[in-house]
Amino acid sequence: MTEQDQLAYLANAISIANADSSLSPKETAAIEEIRVAIGAKKSVLISAMKAATSSGYTPAKVGSFALQVSNAADMLYIAFVDGELNTNARNVVTAFCKKVGLTQEQLNLMAKEAIARSNVTQIKGKCPSCRAELLANAKFCPSCGKPTGEVETAPASTEFQIPIEGYAIEFCESTAVSFPDALKQAKDSPTFASLVRSKKVWYCATWRKDKFEAAYKVAQHLGGVRNKKAYLDGHVIPWEDLFGFISCAEERSASYRPTEFCFGKDENRLNPWGCKLSQMDWTAWSRWFSYGKFVRSGVLTSKYVWVFDKERIKHELMANLRRSRYCPFIRLRLLDAVLHFLPEQVDAASDKNWEYSRIYEEVPGAIKIVEAKKDEWGDTEKYEYFADGVRPKGLGILQDLLTIAFKGAQVYDITVSQLIK
Repeated sequence: MTEQDQLAYLANAISIANADSSLSPKETAAIEEIRVAIGAKKSVLISAMKAATSSGYTPAKVGSFALQVSNAADMLYIAFVDGELNTNARNVVTAFCKKVGLTQEQLNLMAKEAIARSNVTQIKGKCPSCRAELLANAKFCPSCGKPTGEVETAPASTEFQIPIEGYAIEFCESTAVSFPDALKQAKDSPTFASLVRSKKVWYCATWRKDKFEAAYKVAQHLGGVRNKKAYLDGHVIPWEDLFGFISCAEERSASYRPTEFCFGKDENRLNPWGCKLSQMDWTAWSRWFSYGKFVRSGVLTSKYVWVFDKERIKHELMANLRRSRYCPFIRLRLLDAVLHFLPEQVDAASDKNWEYSRIYEEVPGAIKIVEAKKDEWGDTEKYEYFADGVRPKGLGILQDLLTIAFKGAQVYDITVSQLIK
């Protein structure tokens, strides 16, 4: 903020305090608090005082939209700091908010916050003699009666109180297009606070553990805001770890059939887990069908069956879904059900629903397959290749698997026939 912006910002606030043609001790202390918060010199405050008290002064917009909103909030704070809002001050604030483009509803919300702020903000210092608390501009201590001289002012807090349970989002004022929407949503949170840090206004909203969807609605508007933090149970958590699913969720909301979107039907890449971000589709070339090993089906036989390594499959799923594990649309019960009902072992030589996953060079764990097939002339030819796993033939096994898994996971918002047919 330039000095000229600081001057205009302070003059706007002072004009509210001067609306009744006088400055009370509380108003004077509040103006000083704002001056310190925006980093303005005392010489700037003096110039602002002269401007605000001059004949015909009218508050004007200052800087970015976020700064204008902050200025309006401080003007309302000044208006309520004495405990009452006179008619002149109300008219000046209302006219300024209309210039900024704030609605009456937004103005009402900001007024409530200003009242709360004026009630809890401590515009206090300490008496140098008896250490009793007093207004920062008090001339004499009400406790010991001695002159206060230079009052030791309590420093303004620069940290939010983050709850030890639940979610919290902390973000800075921004010129991002979606910032006003984020701020509006944040103000509807159970706990909302603001403070000045490094000459910028920061905001913090918190929610209980069972209200993640409300936190997500704020987070989705903060994509273009660079300075932000997320908290889980009182600890900072990387933004992408908590909200990495947002871009996918926005695509889901815009899709023709959102529920089918999660299963990948819109791209004809079905997955049985109910989440595209699993990256483990039900296709013949998916590598997860090779997570397991071939074992002999009997002691005295050379026949092999494939045994799925379900622990590895689950590990890969959890790794792929790490960024989306807090997504409100994720189906963890379905994931467990699909893993549970996936066949423990597959005999690709005799099961028509499965075939070997062919590779043409030997790798650890692969087996050699020799198949005899007749050509168009009726002659028998041998085909040799290596197999490092199995793969499904068609969608029959997927249909059977999802039918039982949907029942086990109590999935009722979509049917198997919607996905398969």
